[in-house]
Amino acid sequence: MEPSTSPQRISIDTADPDEAHGYLRATYVDHSVTLSGSQDRFRFRHHLTDGGNFFVARYEHSMNCRVDTEPFGYLLMGQMFSGRLRLSTGREELSPAKGELFMLDPLAPMVINWDDFQAGLVRLDLDVVDRVAAEVMGQRARGGVRFALSKAVSPTRAANWQNLVRYLTRDFCGNEMAYSSPLIHSQTMRLLAATVLETFPNTTMADDPIRPGNADASAVRRATAFVDDHAGDPIGLAEIAAAARVGPRSLQDAFRRHLETTPMSYVREVRLARAHRDLVTADPTTGATVADIATRWGFAHHGRFAALYRERYGRSPIKDLQG
Repeated sequence: MEPSTSPQRISIDTADPDEAHGYLRATYVDHSVTLSGSQDRFRFRHHLTDGGNFFVARYEHSMNCRVDTEPFGYLLMGQMFSGRLRLSTGREELSPAKGELFMLDPLAPMVINWDDFQAGLVRLDLDVVDRVAAEVMGQRARGGVRFALSKAVSPTRAANWQNLVRYLTRDFCGNEMAYSSPLIHSQTMRLLAATVLETFPNTTMADDPIRPGNADASAVRRATAFVDDHAGDPIGLAEIAAAARVGPRSLQDAFRRHLETTPMSYVREVRLARAHRDLVTADPTTGATVADIATRWGFAHHGRFAALYRERYGRSPIKDLQG
């Protein structure tokens, strides 16, 4: 399914606790709630950018609160901005400090306590992560990838996650041209899922990837032919490996041995070549732009596209467009 032309943006700012928690039940998960403290100064603010199988949100709740939830059924990652937060599954507890990242267990009922709580949140469908994990591991995990109530695995991974969230909110969701591109949307979802797998403890970290088989040059030829024919489609490693009739890791190994590159690097090179072709054959009097052509071929950041183009072709894309 192709993405819509722009994400849905929803905001609520209320002094009514009943309205706030009705909204939270509809947006997150059913829960019972116990509030304490004065309701006279209650304030709830929530700003959400919904991309379909993910959303990015800013959350503010001024009261002391306990909620008992059903399992969320999707991944919910957050970063503490201020206040206090305590999360519990009954077996595990977590109290992230200001600035720390946290992930909820998607399959466990939660007890969540907070006081004057502000955080950034990201939701992601589990199926998106399962598909990317299957590419990494060589097969889809039975029962899906499992996550626990946890913090980020390291400060470096946490910083990478924060950079990705900034990209999602500013460069991806804030750029209608990039968001509505099937290629860029697919790449961004893969990047988001892969970063989740690297940032928060999960069962793929304990498993060994399937050892790649000895795919030969014919598999590489089938893969490159598929990419050449489908470079304009939102394809990833799983689709390329299926076309080559080998596993993802076998294909990666074969590309390294026969072409000294990776399948996805090959995809990028083909798309860059197609963008070059479109630039040199375009008629600028029809309104064609570098941004339009870059986006068509999956390059969301036009400054990086220009740098790649100049490195590959020795001149700027605007010069080729202008003839």
